[in-house]
Amino acid sequence: MAPGLQRNACLSCRQRKLKCDRQHPCANCIARSIECTEQLLPAPSRALKRPLPQEPDPATLSSILSRLDQIESYLGPAQDSRHVSVSLPIGNQLNTIRFNVPNSIPKTQEPSDKPIIGLMSSEDHMQATQYSVNDSFLRQALMHELSISISQDYKSQTTTKPRHIQLPPKWETLRLFGVYFRYLGQVQHIIYEPHARTLVDEAYDQVVNVSATTAPRGLALILSVIAFATILEPVNGDLATAIPILKERLGIFATYIRSSMDCLEQHRRRIDHTLESVQALILVGFGIYHIEAFSPRYRVLLAEAIAVSHSLGLHAVDLASASRGHQRVETDSVTQEMKRRVWWYLAATDWASSKAEGSSGVTYLVHPKLINTNLPKHINDDDLGKLDLNERPISEPTSMSYNLQRLKTAEVARCISDLMPHDPSEASCELILSLDAKLESLLCELPDFFKIEWKDSQETQRIDEAHPYIPLQRLLANLLINIVRCGLHFPYLSGRANKSLHAFSRQASLKAARAVLSSHRGMSMADMSHSADFMKIQGTIFHIFVGALVLAADICCNQQCGQDGETQYSELMAVLKQLDDVKGHSQMAARLLDVLTQLLIKYRIWSPSATISTYEEGVTPLHDVSLRDAELGIDDLEMVFPFDELWETFVERPSGFNVLDILEV
Repeated sequence: MAPGLQRNACLSCRQRKLKCDRQHPCANCIARSIECTEQLLPAPSRALKRPLPQEPDPATLSSILSRLDQIESYLGPAQDSRHVSVSLPIGNQLNTIRFNVPNSIPKTQEPSDKPIIGLMSSEDHMQATQYSVNDSFLRQALMHELSISISQDYKSQTTTKPRHIQLPPKWETLRLFGVYFRYLGQVQHIIYEPHARTLVDEAYDQVVNVSATTAPRGLALILSVIAFATILEPVNGDLATAIPILKERLGIFATYIRSSMDCLEQHRRRIDHTLESVQALILVGFGIYHIEAFSPRYRVLLAEAIAVSHSLGLHAVDLASASRGHQRVETDSVTQEMKRRVWWYLAATDWASSKAEGSSGVTYLVHPKLINTNLPKHINDDDLGKLDLNERPISEPTSMSYNLQRLKTAEVARCISDLMPHDPSEASCELILSLDAKLESLLCELPDFFKIEWKDSQETQRIDEAHPYIPLQRLLANLLINIVRCGLHFPYLSGRANKSLHAFSRQASLKAARAVLSSHRGMSMADMSHSADFMKIQGTIFHIFVGALVLAADICCNQQCGQDGETQYSELMAVLKQLDDVKGHSQMAARLLDVLTQLLIKYRIWSPSATISTYEEGVTPLHDVSLRDAELGIDDLEMVFPFDELWETFVERPSGFNVLDILEV
């Protein structure tokens, strides 16, 4: 070794922040089969040690404080003048802002022209000088260090510790991205596939060659995609065979979701969010919703995604001039279009979720008047990046057909949230009829390939063959509209809130409920290889519950005999059996089934000892036997039908299992 030089950690260990044994080659490089590059640094010069500062002499300190007192007494009046000039009552300041009332400050209170020096006691001065030091401590305290590695078996993630992230091999991650794009990406269209491949390459390169403690751009998104692909991968066999496999996959899903949230936490603390952070928040929120429904965790993720989108300017992608303090960064046309897709997907989610609150507590976060981002283009993903490309007609299916219809439904949901009073009884007939007309127009304006009544036509079947994702999108488009319609008319089902609306709302809500249940059956029977995935078990339970709730409420409020009563009772029993079949695998299904059965018992449709197995097909409904002679109606039961309480059961008391707690089992 040359004189004056000493061996240091090799370049690879320094980059990965690993402890190097300072051999050549070192043990870490040997284990990773990489070249060990020696880095020689000149030995530090031996500087003379400065003596530690001695305690100040009391006489010197007394002299300094005496001089500070003299300066204080000299500048005291100026300080008082400055203080008085800004001490307006807060009420006057608010009135000035609200009503443009000018401030009237006496001339004697004008600030002094003399320069002001901030004066404080010696203790305060010492404390102030330590702020910059404390800031560095705060920064260190906010750090969220991770441990990122690459594993050969991505299915071993259930044993991973918090903040320890194990990525699959890159080829496996690219394969799982293909699974995501095949099943879920065809509905969301918020990730551009060529961008995803580049993102994976860059992320793996950074983990290997730059840092194993700092999450690279897009790692949270990559982990969330891996989580969903794990669930969405096809399962062969029937539901009984799929359930054990599905439960094992849920554990892996939960671990990758937690790892993604760890990455997002680091981005949050470092304030280095990107478009990929918003995409990851959308995916993580989507997964949490399908497990926990409208839980507080889901609401926080949705709110954070909107807040980060605002900070990135996704709500103002097409703003003509940059706002003060935000310099616009020109990007390629594909990225700009993806920003529009992400923003409007998020806005539609926010507006549609507002209706899940029932008639009280309606709220949304995206204000439509503050949006300066154009709607996504009605084009295919293959068309992205082409210059001077005209949008395709609505009658032609594209990658964005469903998302644009979803956005239209969300717009109507937001309109209903704005116009409906908190007390449904205060709504006029004209208002309810006009809002229902908006929903009816949505159904009529659907392109033919999205209309249920046209699904068996030759043209629609040809489109379905060319675009395999259209059948599922058709069911979802109709499902969303009819769920909003159920919520609009549900309070008027019994006639208590508004008797003049009773007949119309009853027919409209029953029609919408049957359409919801029909759409669910269509999704269950559709020829899709991932029909046993968790979204079919968990995610559609709310849809079943909405349809069953309307049927059960109508039976309780408007007890009918004869053929109509028999038909409606059979429809309800079919739904209750669906919930009963999966209640052992879903706490959410068990909870909602209990809500519906208790409702039937409370209104004497069932006996307290009734169970689902008690009522087989072909058995006379209990309510025809027990109430035929009594002829009790909803008014005779002397109880107010708990519309909001029932509607908000799914929202206020979500009973899906905690997706993160599964790791402790």
